[in-house]
Parts: sequence; structure tokens; C-alpha cells
Amino acid sequence: MAKLHRRVPRLPNRPLIAAALAAILSLGAPALAQDVSVLSPQSAEVERLGALAAQLGHAEASEREAARAALASLGTDDLPAIRGRLEVLRRDRPPANWASEIMSRFRRRGRTEDAYPDIVRGAMAELGETHRFPNERARVVAMAEPAILWVALEAMDTLEAQRAALALVGLDDGLWLPEARGWVRRRRSALLALAIEARGHRNRHVRDWSREAFTTLGGENPGRAIPALEPDRLPDVLRAYADHRVQSAMRVTISYTGHRRRAIRRAARDAMRTYGGNGIWILRTAYHGATGEPAPREWGWERVSSALYAHQDAQRLEPVRAGLAAGAAAREAGDLEAMRRAYDDVLARAPELEDPLPVASAYALLGDRALVANRLDRAETDFRRALRLAPEAADAPRWRARVELVRAQRAAARGVWDQAAFARVLADDPEEPVAQAALAGLAPPAVVRAHDASPARARWGMAAALLLVLLGLALLWRPRRPTRVDERVPPPSPEDTIDEADATLPDAA
Repeated sequence: MAKLHRRVPRLPNRPLIAAALAAILSLGAPALAQDVSVLSPQSAEVERLGALAAQLGHAEASEREAARAALASLGTDDLPAIRGRLEVLRRDRPPANWASEIMSRFRRRGRTEDAYPDIVRGAMAELGETHRFPNERARVVAMAEPAILWVALEAMDTLEAQRAALALVGLDDGLWLPEARGWVRRRRSALLALAIEARGHRNRHVRDWSREAFTTLGGENPGRAIPALEPDRLPDVLRAYADHRVQSAMRVTISYTGHRRRAIRRAARDAMRTYGGNGIWILRTAYHGATGEPAPREWGWERVSSALYAHQDAQRLEPVRAGLAAGAAAREAGDLEAMRRAYDDVLARAPELEDPLPVASAYALLGDRALVANRLDRAETDFRRALRLAPEAADAPRWRARVELVRAQRAAARGVWDQAAFARVLADDPEEPVAQAALAGLAPPAVVRAHDASPARARWGMAAALLLVLLGLALLWRPRRPTRVDERVPPPSPEDTIDEADATLPDAA
């Protein structure tokens, strides 16, 4: 800004004007790339990816295939390194004529019955050829690496990975646009949020792709596009529409502000907050429809939205509160099956509870009962649910020990005596009697069919198990009786012996 003040004549040097210009420039912030981590090209992780890329040019087919498999199997943890590597690729590309020629070879060799060829297969086939011109093989490798990285990014199936793949869409002056169209054809609505975001991308080829993808995916009609999405895609799409001020999406976005899934509900409310005052009449209409009364005219959009969300939460939580009360009453009465039904219904309506500890302890109680009845699968499910609800509870170590114990018992039923598993049980619950018996060598390698936390009963159980083992050994052990002289086998008689001279086969007839 200081340079701007010096270079533009007659521009007053006022902080207010500088702040205003900065605010105007910030209006385009949603269209810019997200604040994500990108590793330096000199970092070890990025250099490792460069070494794998160089290995694609190896003379041995097995080495090339190993490099391809390593690059294609990169995961979300590798995204910062992939972004750093993509920056290297963007700056060092083959000449345009070479890039076009090599890509044509990839597509020709990767031709399938599908409309879009498998360019990775074509690239690997091309890398197996002998190249005549200087630097030709290096240029083939430079074109093959982005194709394989695209496979890895597509397999991650996250919005962050898709954003990273936009660097490939704009590579080589739009040469990759046919592959980007195939990407839309394969992934369909999974790319809708990206198509909305990319309409303001700095690369013109990416903008061209996003406009085409937005139309192909029906993004111009949010009322149809949004309800057809998978639930996991909804939050990203709702936020993308709001961040780019697509006003036609407000009417469908408001319908998700009371959704039972917290991620969707929060995304819809965040989106309406982004629309701000532009959504005042939609908020008023939704409030009137939910409460049956019009919102007071003096209320602004924030007051209307707060009242609407409070009403939606009360309606959503009313059956949840009733279910929590019914579950607590059933537990008090000792009817554990009725308690399970009540809490199952509660979690179906509200997977995230404000106070999950009572419900978590109830499922742990059900797990203990299933363990006593030797219903190992049921016990593991109940203890895992308790841990999911309250992973920081005081009893959580004991619940984790029960899960490990069930796994060890199931392995024992298959004939695998996993001593390390029982040791992990005692690491979380040092007083666990079955694991203590297992490590003491007192329990046979089979499923322990009765489980009781009482130390006295555990001692009696261990003693009984030891007695059974000793009794079995006593029954199996029989002393060897010495052989009497008259029972010895007599020597063979002369008639039973065969003279060696006569031990010949008769001639064939």
C-alpha cells in the first residue's frame, strides 16, 4: 500500500483509504486458495517424491512399477508434500510441443472402451519403450508423474485432495482438461463443492473446467443438486454455495439448519450466517413456518436466526429427552433390554449428546452382562459404543480392557493364545481376573465362559481350572508295564525263513 501511495498521483496518504482498499481486496478471499500447508521443495518429503518420480524412468520394469505403486498409494498425510511437489512440476514442464506429443501417446496406449483413456496405463506402457531423442525419456517421466499423482489424489476422496488436484487441471496450458472432464464423469456430485469454489480460481483453464463441471453437475439448480448429495458431501457444498454468495441456494440451505446430524446442521447455520442480512426474509419465512407466528418486525436477521435455531433444537431434542428419561427409568427398574431400546433410539436421533456419560455407563453395563453370558460380539459392540460416547470417562480404561479381553478370548477360541493381548488388558485394568489367570498360566486356551469381577470367585474359578487340568493329565498318564519273558516274540522258525538263494521271482509265463 505504501508503494501505491507513492506511485499514484494526488492520492492522499490516509490510513482510512488504505484500510478501505484492503477491505475491497479481501472480498475476493473465498475464491482464493485455502490456507493449507505446503512443504518447501527442499524438504525431505518433497525430495522423496522427486526420487520416486525419477524411478519411473528406471530401465527395469519392476522398479518402474514399484515407483508407480508408491506414488499412487500416497495418503492424506502426504498432502503437504504433494502440494510442494506440484509446485516443482508447475515450474519445470516439457516444451509445449513435446508435452502434447507425449500426452497423445499416453492416450493412444491407454485407450479403453470408455470414452476417456487410462493415461496411467498408457504412461507405463510408454515408459517401457526405448526413446531415441536426447531428454525424451525425462520428458516422458515429467508427463507420467502428474497422471499418477492424480490417481492418488482422487483416491483420497476429500475436498483438500481435490483442491490440490486443481494444480493438475491447469498444468501444461490446459492439456489436462480432457482428463479433468473424465474426473467429473467418474466422481459426479462428489466434485460439486470444488466446482463451486474453483469458479474464482486464478488459472483460466481451471475456471473453464469449473464452469463446465458446475453446469454438468446441475449446480445452477441448488434445489435439486443439494438434496441429491450424499450426507457426507452436504457440509462442504452448503458452505461453498454460501462462501460464493449463490443466493438461490439459501432456500434449500435453510431446510438443513435443524438437521439431526450435527455436521450438516452446523454447516447450514454457518452458511446462513455467511449470507447474513441477505437471508432475512428466508429466515423470517422459516421462523413463521416452524413456530406458527411471524417474527417481530424489529428483529434483525441474527435475532430471527437465534430464535429459529432454538425452536428447532427444542423440537429435535424433545424425543431425545423423553428417551433419556425412559432409559434411566428402565435401568432403575432393572429392565436392561428396555434400557437398550430407549438409548438406541436416542442415539439414532442425536448421535452426539450433551451429557453422554449416563448413556455410556449404561452400554458398559450391557457389555458386562453380555460378557458374563459369553456373547462376545455383543459385549465388544457395547463397550465400543461406551468408549465412543465417553472416551475420557473415569471408567474408560476398564472399558478398553474389556474390548481387548473379548478380542483375546475370541482368539483363544480359534486356538491362538495371545499372551500379549492379556498383558494389554492388565495395562488398562490391573485387577482383571481372567487376564491375571491367563498370564499366570492357570487358564486353558479356550473361551472363559463365566466372567465375574469378584476376586473371591475368580480365585475359586482358577483353582477349579487347575484341578481340571491336573485331573485330565492324571487320566491320560498310564505307567508302562514291563514286558514278561513269556510274552516276548519268539524267533522265526526255519519254515518262516527264505533262503537267499531261492529268493527269486518266477519267470513270466
